This record gives sequence, structure tokens and C-alpha cells, in this order.
Amino acid sequence: MTKQKYLEEVLMYPENAERIKTISDLYEKDISGVILKIISFADKVDFIDVERRALSYNEIINASKEYNKGFKELGIIPFIDAYDNDLIVYIISENQWAKYNLSDDILFKKKDNLEDVL
Repeated sequence: MTKQKYLEEVLMYPENAERIKTISDLYEKDISGVILKIISFADKVDFIDVERRALSYNEIINASKEYNKGFKELGIIPFIDAYDNDLIVYIISENQWAKYNLSDDILFKKKDNLEDVL
């Protein structure tokens, strides 16, 4: 699936209130915007274009265990595996998207919208 097709389908997908509440409770933050759609759409697609893999809903809620990182404490929610130890994440406090390198523990390529990071 192309990046553009992924974004189009995500935005048109109905919100799943149960999944949204689970993520909000997990991170102890209200979430809004495209994140609601991504959480709801998770599991509908695996690969996005070249070198991007959408995390499943279970991978999103279990990311801290799976990657051995405190994503809640870091204030970021991982959504897409961008390979080379990079994840595309949402920075809750800044309302921005970025890449997060698992090896170096750094955020980079911060942008206001997902499309610019994807």
C-alpha cells in the first residue's frame, strides 16, 4: 500500500471507542486527531510503501514490553516501524510526529503532521 493510500484509508476509517479508551488510559492522556483513526485502523494493513510497517493494535499497546522502552514515560506512542531501529511515533506533549531511534534513544525529524514523517 502506498503512503498516500494508507493516509486516505486511515482518515476514512470509523473510530473504535474501545481501542481509543485503552490507549488513553494506558498513556493517561486524552488523544485526538488522526491518532484516533490510526488506532482504530491498526490491523487493517501491514506494509506501507517501502520500509514502513504499521504496528498492529496489540503491538501498539504492548510496545513498551516488546521494545523494552518506557514509551509512556517518554510521552510517545509508536505506530509505525520504519526499520533500522526507527519507529514513527506521536509525541503527546508536543502534538507532533517524529522518528524515534531505539538504539540511540533520540527523537528526530519532528513534524506537525504524519505525512511529513511517513
